[in-house]
Amino acid sequence: MKIVSWNIANYDDHPKWITRKNLIVDEIIKADPGIIALQEVRFNKDHPSTKATYMNTAEQILTQLQSRNKFMVAKILIQPAMHFKINGFWEGLSIISKNDIIETGAIFHSHIHNSVDINQRLTHYTVAVSDSFVFFLFNTHFSNEETNLRSNIGEMMSYTERFSEYPLVLLGDMNATPQNENIHKLTMQGFIDIWNKLNPDIDGFTYPSSAPAKRIDHCWANESFADKIKSIKLIGNKPNKDGIYPSDHLGLIIEV
Repeated sequence: MKIVSWNIANYDDHPKWITRKNLIVDEIIKADPGIIALQEVRFNKDHPSTKATYMNTAEQILTQLQSRNKFMVAKILIQPAMHFKINGFWEGLSIISKNDIIETGAIFHSHIHNSVDINQRLTHYTVAVSDSFVFFLFNTHFSNEETNLRSNIGEMMSYTERFSEYPLVLLGDMNATPQNENIHKLTMQGFIDIWNKLNPDIDGFTYPSSAPAKRIDHCWANESFADKIKSIKLIGNKPNKDGIYPSDHLGLIIEV
């Protein structure tokens, strides 16, 4: 089984969505995952693609996959993190799975208002089923402001502690490099940095996609899940003929 994790760059702040959506779908089809964890999923009723379909960006990606006979039987979970307006404009996370989903939940992280990061953050989980075992998958998008990042990670660690006896994987845009002291705290709870474990001699930079300079998109797992992961690679690192990348982040493909 394979898992894709990707910050797909919301369509309001990043242009060329229709082109980018097709490029994202191309990469997902090539990777052939069983589960997709997406960050920066956006719904804006006034965006042309949503005005035409009334679908958020994750739903649009799933529909595009199904139009190409992929993910024909799929479950999609959507969890808004923040509403920019009372009605019809939000951003959050999504998990799409070919396999059964037993349960789902989320924690909304505390937020200190500041000019650096106005966004609400959350961690969204699902209990997923692979061909041979059940595991917990946590999809997250942490703050890019240090004080909020610290509380995001502390709250996430407390939230996942009760699941620590089960196979567990934590994915997403964490807005911090592995050297960040707050990210490094994950090792204190027994999490293993999968990129560093499997590719110690490769930098694995994920951002920005046009000239990657830092690794802020991560896959961490506890020991019982880390031992099941065979490989982790980057996707979305080639632009189309017009120089357009699928997203401003590179994605991760994890093989279990």
